[in-house]
Formats: sequence, structure tokens, C-alpha cells
Amino acid sequence: MKSADPGKLLRHLARQLYRRGWMDGTAGNLSLRRGENLFITASGRPKGTLTSEEILSLPFRHASGEAFSSGLRPSAELSIHLAIYRLFPETEAVLHVHTVEAALASSADRNELSLPPLEVLKGLGVADPGQCPLLPVFDNDSKVPEIARKIEERLRDPIYSLPGLLIRHHGTTAWGKSLDEAIRHLELLEFCFRYIVERNRGKESDRL
Repeated sequence: MKSADPGKLLRHLARQLYRRGWMDGTAGNLSLRRGENLFITASGRPKGTLTSEEILSLPFRHASGEAFSSGLRPSAELSIHLAIYRLFPETEAVLHVHTVEAALASSADRNELSLPPLEVLKGLGVADPGQCPLLPVFDNDSKVPEIARKIEERLRDPIYSLPGLLIRHHGTTAWGKSLDEAIRHLELLEFCFRYIVERNRGKESDRL
């Protein structure tokens, strides 16, 4: 996987996530770090039909959101990706998707979400799922660098040990030491959100 072309990997993954309904329209963004190079999806492009030109290569230490000569810009959430790579230097991939379940799970007015004690948490590095680890939730903001600043500030707290976060009414961001690991983390977090939504729906039904 590591030797494969980063652009091809990201295009293939974007198509897969689009088919799952996790990157509808132009929603979401994906990145891969390869040494001193960062590969990231272009802003505002349909994820089900990305071309090779719509995966942009940036120098990691000098990455910016400036437009390329083609007119394409890196994802508007580049600053969030960079914050995660800086916080966790072993990270190789950062994935951000928009799902209904993530939007619903993050809707409560809380700064963190306690994940249910499910066995799948072991795949997120949680030795004892009964601990119900906390997933940080950040308010959405049109000034994305402000979200990135808050992420970089809060995620230094070891209480947030999960490889993921939520942006309220927006979506899930997950990361990993490899692309495969990041995908697994994303899938497991989304499983937890689906469980939470179904559980809450059941509670609502019981009250009727």
C-alpha cells in the first residue's frame, strides 16, 4: 500500500466512500503524507469522480491553501489535517467524511461524546470498552483555521486518546499510522455513531 501512487489511492478511496454515502456531492476531504509531501483532495470537487489533477501535492512544511496554476485549491480543511499531522507525527492519513449519523450524534450541546461500551472500541486502541472513552466534539466555524487551533489545543490532553473527532452538525475526522488503519478507525467510529442513533431512537419510541 505504501509504495502505491498516493493520488490513485485517494481517488479510489474517495469513490468507495462516495458509494457508501459518506462523501455525497463535494463533501469531505482526504489526505496522505509521504515524507515531506502531503497529498490532499482539491476543494469543491465531486468525490465520486475525482481526477488525477484533483489530488494536489503540497510541501508538508510549507503547505498553504493558495490556488494552484490550474485554479484548484487544497481542501478548505487543510489546516485541520495539518494540525493532526503535527499533533501525531506518526500519522500517515487523515480522512474526513459527512454522514447523517455523525451529524446526529454530535448534535447535543456538549464538547465531547461518550462512546458506548462496544467491543469494536478495541479496534480503536481501547483495551477496556467499558471505560466509554470520550470523543472530542468541536463547534463548526466558517473560519476553519480557528477549528484547527482548537483541535491542536484540546487534543494535547491525554484524556482524548481516540484517533478521531467530531465537528458538530458536520462530520467525522479520523486518522491512522497507515491509510488502512485510518479507514478502519473511520469505519469503527461510524459504527459507534449508528449505534448511538439507533439507541436514541429506541429511547424516543419507549417514551411514546
